[in-house]
Amino acid sequence: MIMKKQLEKWKKYLSEENKPSQERYEAKFYLNLEQSKDVDRTELMNFMRAIPNVTTVYREEEISTSKESFVGEYKFRFVLPVGADSKYYYDQVLKTNLRRIKGLSIQRDLGYEKIEKY
Repeated sequence: MIMKKQLEKWKKYLSEENKPSQERYEAKFYLNLEQSKDVDRTELMNFMRAIPNVTTVYREEEISTSKESFVGEYKFRFVLPVGADSKYYYDQVLKTNLRRIKGLSIQRDLGYEKIEKY
C-alpha cells in the first residue's frame, strides 16, 4: 500500500509542468552621472546593483561626456515572483531607488519589457 502511494506521487510529479517561479524583465534608461571628486562611477554602479531584485546593470552606450557629467544608456535586468506587479516595481521601487542615489539622475526613461532568456 505504501509503495502504491509513493508510485502515485512519483507519477504526479513527473506529469507536472515545470513552471518558472520568477519572471525576468529588462529596463533601459539614459542616466546622467556626475563627474566630480565626490562621486565615483564604480560606487554608483554598486548602488544601482544593490536595488532589490536587480540582477544585472551594464552600460549599453555612451551618449555624451563632459567635465561635469557623463550620460549613458544603461540596461537593468530584474526578476520578480510570478504574478508580481511589474509596473509597481518599476515605478515605485526601481525608479524611486535610482532617484535616491546621489550623483545620478534619470535623463530619459526608455521603459521596460518582459524577457524570456538572459
